[in-house]
Amino acid sequence: MNNTEHRSTSRVLDILELLSQKRAGYTMAEISRYLDAPKSSLFPILHTMEARGFLRLDNTSQRYCIGQQAFLTGSAYESTRPVYDYISGLMDGIVKECQETCHLGILTGSSILYIAKKEAPNPIMLRSHIGQRLPAYCTGIGKALLSRHSREEIATMYPEPWERYTANTLPDLNSLFQELDKTRETGFAYEWAELTEDICCVAVPLCCQEKVIAALSVCVPQFRAAEDVLARIRDLLAESRSDAEHYFEEFHIYDSSYLL
Repeated sequence: MNNTEHRSTSRVLDILELLSQKRAGYTMAEISRYLDAPKSSLFPILHTMEARGFLRLDNTSQRYCIGQQAFLTGSAYESTRPVYDYISGLMDGIVKECQETCHLGILTGSSILYIAKKEAPNPIMLRSHIGQRLPAYCTGIGKALLSRHSREEIATMYPEPWERYTANTLPDLNSLFQELDKTRETGFAYEWAELTEDICCVAVPLCCQEKVIAALSVCVPQFRAAEDVLARIRDLLAESRSDAEHYFEEFHIYDSSYLL
């Protein structure tokens, strides 16, 4: 915390930011440890936030999670983002046509951040939610976001060895570089059960003036990922990419902050 911040207000925001990163939430002891704050000062803040509906306390696990009021407050922000609304409409069209789940993500540091998700009517075993952060090197949407980065930048972002989430997770930087070369050549990025077993993804970067602003992906269970299905998804993503990039150029959308 810097000298210009109000301590109690900063603590409230620290708590919200921490809990937004883990759907299962944290106990008071864990919050105290992560924020390096005494329980005695946290208790009245947590109690008030729970009473106002910004946090929810699970009486069984004693874990605090994001509450309904925080969701409602955050949802109100969506109406102030015309760019987000436009991309959201494109995502609705993709899901309607292919019946699979679509994500919109941006790069924050070395991680992807999901900022929109459109669920498919066909349920899939994919645990994802808006606000979730995941390593970019093992996701289709992440590879799309990395596709214009230099090898030097990527090597700095992902020192080896890195965590392997499944047997299919790329083993090293050279493998990732090969994937990104293909993405630059074809315009599409792929994930083949590299983060979640039995789930694959197709993704495209959304660019303006040679800079990646965001990326769109469609996730498919492997048993539904026939080549004709993937070809249809590529067509839908390519069409949406063209529409989005035209919008970015027309309205001078030059970085991801316009989507937030």
